Amino acid sequence: MSSNISFSAIHTFTVVAKELSFTRTAEILHITPSAVSHQMKLLEKQMGVTLFHRQSKGVRLSLAGEALQRHATSGVKNIQHGILQSQFASQKEKLVIAVIPSLCQLWLMPRLVDFCHKFPQIELELAAVDQLVDFTTGQYDGHIHFGSGDYKGCEAKFLRNEKVYPVCHPDLVKGASDSSLEGLIKEHQLLIYKGGIEDEPGGVSWGAWLRNFSIEKPSELNQMWFSHVSMALFAAKQKQGIALGWHQMVIDDISNDQLCRLTDSEISTSFNYYLVAPSRSWKNKSFSHFSLWLEEKMSF
Repeated sequence: MSSNISFSAIHTFTVVAKELSFTRTAEILHITPSAVSHQMKLLEKQMGVTLFHRQSKGVRLSLAGEALQRHATSGVKNIQHGILQSQFASQKEKLVIAVIPSLCQLWLMPRLVDFCHKFPQIELELAAVDQLVDFTTGQYDGHIHFGSGDYKGCEAKFLRNEKVYPVCHPDLVKGASDSSLEGLIKEHQLLIYKGGIEDEPGGVSWGAWLRNFSIEKPSELNQMWFSHVSMALFAAKQKQGIALGWHQMVIDDISNDQLCRLTDSEISTSFNYYLVAPSRSWKNKSFSHFSLWLEEKMSF
């Protein structure tokens, strides 16, 4: 097997492995199908294995091709990420922090100006990610996650719990003939967060809320469904109905009169917010600064 295998050939292979078509790969990479075929034949010769089974329409991966795809795809992404990072390299120490999407948008981002002011020597890269990231890739320093706190191979710092209660735009209350929650539900649609991959099963559904407080569901219920909490809350701010507001995500909008709380009743979620990171991150001074700052902000 030759050790002189080009990055270009590996990159082309990852596209072919995804598309299972030399023609489609050629269109994506702006080269000819014969050039793709030549690269793949040369790669197979250099490696001494068969990577594809040619078919009348397209190709399918061999066992060797499947094994190479698993590693080559992540490897190419890491190289491309490294190239991008080197092009924008600075003298600052960089932290790559993953955050569950809705919390990132509604809570963290409005507060980042304070962090940047206090720690100008630290550069942040944020990634909105639902599922806990794979720290073995080395791309992430930490993840602000909503979960049980039990994360194998990582240390999780508790940040705070979460509670849920109904919210809507203040104008819906002002214009209602019956401003009670029961009355508003009859008059306006429910904005429902489906509780999907972002935090299932740690969230609170409208069904659970109505059952918990013995509120009868209207026979003709109008509703709209959303995949993330932030989407349901944005619709509520647009006067499109009533949403279950997650306290950490609505406190700013309530203080700015873009949303209002409809009842003093609330339900605590079964999951909580944690800062999750591998041991190497907790030994990093910049990460410690971020952790302490985050803990302080979450304590309010």
